[in-house]
Amino acid sequence: MSGMRRSAWTDRPELAKVAADFGAVSVVLARSDQELRAVQALRADRFRADKGLSDLDRFDPFCAHILVQRKHDHLPLAAARFRLLADVAEVENCYSAQFYDLGALAQSGLRLMEIGRICLRKGQEQEADSPRALLAGLTRAAQALAVDMLVGCASFSGAQPEQHKDALRYLQARHLGPQALRPGKRGGGHYDLKRAAQAPQPQDLRHVPALLRLYLGLGGWVSDHAVCDRDLNTLHVFTAVDVQAIPPARLRALMMLAQG
Repeated sequence: MSGMRRSAWTDRPELAKVAADFGAVSVVLARSDQELRAVQALRADRFRADKGLSDLDRFDPFCAHILVQRKHDHLPLAAARFRLLADVAEVENCYSAQFYDLGALAQSGLRLMEIGRICLRKGQEQEADSPRALLAGLTRAAQALAVDMLVGCASFSGAQPEQHKDALRYLQARHLGPQALRPGKRGGGHYDLKRAAQAPQPQDLRHVPALLRLYLGLGGWVSDHAVCDRDLNTLHVFTAVDVQAIPPARLRALMMLAQG
């Protein structure tokens, strides 16, 4: 693909509520050519820098793209994409459905929002404003679209399961999703989360990626298997957060954050 194109999806009137200022940074839905190029460049740098390739894919035209930028010079600081999955066809043709059989979720009647391609500009990993603003923008989008559940693929860096055995043991013991909604296997390259002979240790949580820890803190759950993504050299688990199950204190904090 030569460049990211604006999606008509971003013109939904309810998504006007996503844009906001948060201190020295602002959150916008990427609509202009300049904003879309900024999202594309940020993703290429973070996901494809070692290959010099574009990170665009066939799902981008169906997604809205959030951009966090510095207010005084519009320097891009963070980005993410999201997509409303409101019917069976949309669930079965989303990004996550390439890797997981989402038939149970598709038939559940739940209104889903798929989140993906979350990335921060190099050097922003230890800065608080950019990730907070991105989380606030996604929260505002979920509110605007009145979704029941947030879904996506939460990734570990490195595609070899043995690299992440402690974290996977912790997830299997503490955070498997309900069997009625848990995704099934699709294709090859999957790795079953194995029941460990001994109980997981508290320190195992340190090996879980920060973004996935955030989802777990919101009451999130994961699939019973992981998938090796050789294209991005990651291992990921399907992850879901039931909006109604978010702990009240965490929900209040999210709402306050979303208000700026």
